[in-house]
Amino acid sequence: MQKFWSGGFLYNPDKHCVLLHQRDANTKFNPNAWAFFGGLNEGAETPAQCFVREINEELGFKLNAEDVITLCDYFNQGFQTHRFVFYAFCHKNKSEFTLNEGAGFDWVDLKRLDEYNITEKTDHDLKYFIKLIKAENSIK
Repeated sequence: MQKFWSGGFLYNPDKHCVLLHQRDANTKFNPNAWAFFGGLNEGAETPAQCFVREINEELGFKLNAEDVITLCDYFNQGFQTHRFVFYAFCHKNKSEFTLNEGAGFDWVDLKRLDEYNITEKTDHDLKYFIKLIKAENSIK
C-alpha cells in the first residue's frame, strides 16, 4: 500500500482553540515546532483510521471515526506523500489528555497562532480552516 501522512487536530468551537502538539528536539523534521497530531499510515488503514490511531497513540484519546471531519487533502511535494488533514470537535480540558509523544501540547487560540513556531503545512492548513469557519459563521 502507498504510504501517506494523515493527521489533524481537535477543535473547541466555544473557545476558538485547536489542540496542537509541539514536536521534540530529536525529530528530523520541524524540531521544536508546533504541528498537528499525525503520522504515516500502517497497513491497510484508511486516512481517517490513521488519524484516529495517531490521536490515540500521541494523546491517549480514543476518538470515534464517525466524529472525524475532513479538512483537506493534497499531495505534499516536500515529502512526496499525500497529506490528509482531519479535525474533530472536542471540549475536554488539557488535563484530560496524556501526552505520549513529543515535547508538549496545548490548546492554541486561533487568534494567537502567530505567537507559535508552527510548521509551514500546519500554518497553511489552519489558515484554510479559519476561512472555512468564518464562511460558515457568516452563513448562519
